[in-house]
Amino acid sequence: MNTQNNNTALVDAKRDISAKVLAKVESFQQSGELRLPKEYSVENALKSAYVILSDPKNNLIAKCSQSSVAEALLKMVVYGVSPIKKQCYFIPYGDKLECSISYAGNIAIAKRYGGLKSIKGNAIFEGDVLEFEVDAMSGRRKIIKHSQSLDSIGSTVLKGAYAVYELNDGTVDVEIMNIRQIQAAWGQGGSKGNSPAHKNFPDQMAVKTVINRACKLLISSSDDSILYDPLEENDYVDTAKGKVEQEINENANAESIGFDHIEEAEIIEEHPETIIENHNEVLQQEQTEMNMPNF
Repeated sequence: MNTQNNNTALVDAKRDISAKVLAKVESFQQSGELRLPKEYSVENALKSAYVILSDPKNNLIAKCSQSSVAEALLKMVVYGVSPIKKQCYFIPYGDKLECSISYAGNIAIAKRYGGLKSIKGNAIFEGDVLEFEVDAMSGRRKIIKHSQSLDSIGSTVLKGAYAVYELNDGTVDVEIMNIRQIQAAWGQGGSKGNSPAHKNFPDQMAVKTVINRACKLLISSSDDSILYDPLEENDYVDTAKGKVEQEINENANAESIGFDHIEEAEIIEEHPETIIENHNEVLQQEQTEMNMPNF
C-alpha cells in the first residue's frame, strides 16, 4: 500500500514539476528572454530526463527536492541540451539536484550560439611529429604537420592534445594544450585527474579537455554568452565527497531562479553518500561505455 502511495505521489510530483517548468519556459519565451532552437523539443527532453531521474537504482526524482529538480530541468531546457544524447548529466548533492553540461553539450551549444561549424580533436603521443605555427597578424594557430605511427598511437606517454575547428564564416583556428596544461585543468576537478576514465583513457579525456576549452571560448564570446556557466575543462563528472562538499559550499547561497514556492517532494531516507556512490557508479559505467567517442 505504501509503495502504491509513493508511486502515486511521484507521478503527481512529475506532473507538477513539468507544469512549473513549462510555465516558466513559456513565460521566458513570451517576454523575449528565451528563444529555443527549432529542432529542440522541450517535451521530449523532459520525458527523457524523467526516465533517467526515475531510474529505480537512484530514483533522484524522489530523493531530491522538487525545487532543485525544477531548476535543473529548467537549466537543461534553457541550454537546449538533451540528457538522452549525453549532452548533460543530473548530479545529486545531498537532496539538491544539479544539471551539469557535458562536453557533447558544449559542442552543441557552440554550434548553436558560437558560430561553430565543425571541430575535431587529436591526442599527441610521444613519438609523434607535430609542427604548428602562429600567424603573427591574427594570432591564430595552424597545424603544419602531425604524423603518427602505429607505435606512437596509444603510447602511455601523452604529450598533449589539440582541436581544429571551423566557424560558419570560414575561419579556421586551433586550440592546443600540452600535457602540463591538461593536467592543470584536470586538477580543478574533484578527482584531480585520478578517475578511472582519466587513468584508462587519458588520450580521450585530453581531447575532451581541449575541445571543451575551444567551445568555452566560442560560447563565452557569443551574443548568448549569458547562457553559459564556466565549466570544468574536463568532462568527467566527479561526485566524490570532496567535490560534493565544494559544490554545496559554493552553491549554498546561490540565488534561486524562481521555484522556491514549490512544495518539497517526499525525501526517501538514505545517507547522501550512498546516493552519491550509487550515482557515481552509473556515471563511471557510462564513461567507460563512451571509451570510443566520435570527435
